[in-house]
Amino acid sequence: MKKITFAMVIITIALSLGMSLFSSPLLANTENNRTESRDKYLNIMTVNKPQYDMVKKIIKDKCNVQYMFTNEKDISEFKYSESVLNNISNMDLFIYSGTSFEPWSASLIDELKKGNLGIINLARGVRLLNYSNENNTKENPYYFEGIEEYKIALYNVKAAIQDRDPQNRDYYEDNYNIAIKEFDKNIKLYEDKLKSLSEYRFITLNNDFDYLTKSLNLNTIQLDNHEIAEFIKINNLDPKKVIIIVDGENGTKLDLSAYNTIKLWKYYGDMSFDDLILYNVKELSKWAKAKETTSVTTTSEA
Repeated sequence: MKKITFAMVIITIALSLGMSLFSSPLLANTENNRTESRDKYLNIMTVNKPQYDMVKKIIKDKCNVQYMFTNEKDISEFKYSESVLNNISNMDLFIYSGTSFEPWSASLIDELKKGNLGIINLARGVRLLNYSNENNTKENPYYFEGIEEYKIALYNVKAAIQDRDPQNRDYYEDNYNIAIKEFDKNIKLYEDKLKSLSEYRFITLNNDFDYLTKSLNLNTIQLDNHEIAEFIKINNLDPKKVIIIVDGENGTKLDLSAYNTIKLWKYYGDMSFDDLILYNVKELSKWAKAKETTSVTTTSEA
């Protein structure tokens, strides 16, 4: 009886050891897999809401993104503090336009505690336009209203996030491709109408819309110091085939009641950059529908 009991004990111990040998590695692998598959949660700060919207197109709801401003005037007049520096320094990514649109960005970046913070210049790879102003050359900061320029900026957003979260690279890539495809599809809807605008001459009052007009191949001429009527006469323009581009935010002090005008936006804080481009394209395309009309037309505000 004792021999049988002793044998059963030996068998029980052997079975226990066998289960440990085979089951322990399985448990360890399960734990490792759980760690490897855990999503990396990024904290991202952008300067303005349209940049925030770009980030959301890439991350959807996977990470956290915040923005600092909506209004352009608030961006221009911003004075940062120590608390702002600390807040941004604790982020994973800080995204800014990379132009004079944020005149304080260079000094702010110099004072940030870099650590693990990634600083992303959205204008990287963008061919920025310059213009002359009182014998000085100035940078045109409104590149995000241009079609190809917007695509480059969105690519920079995607690449920066992929670099910080390579495990979900394909997810971000898919979201980027979807966003570009939708954007191209929306623009293409107005392709034929935009081509018909070649018969018009667009008078610009400054350089703010250069990226947009170049993207759409519009025939433009910039107003100089002459009065509108004199300017049109000097340049042998047909008043019926002239459209004056007016800034939707700042307007103009000129009396343009006798001329065709269109109100466009170079920046609109509550509108994503792709929607801003599409809005301007839609407004321009309205002239294709009524191209035989000679009466004055002014578009509505955004």
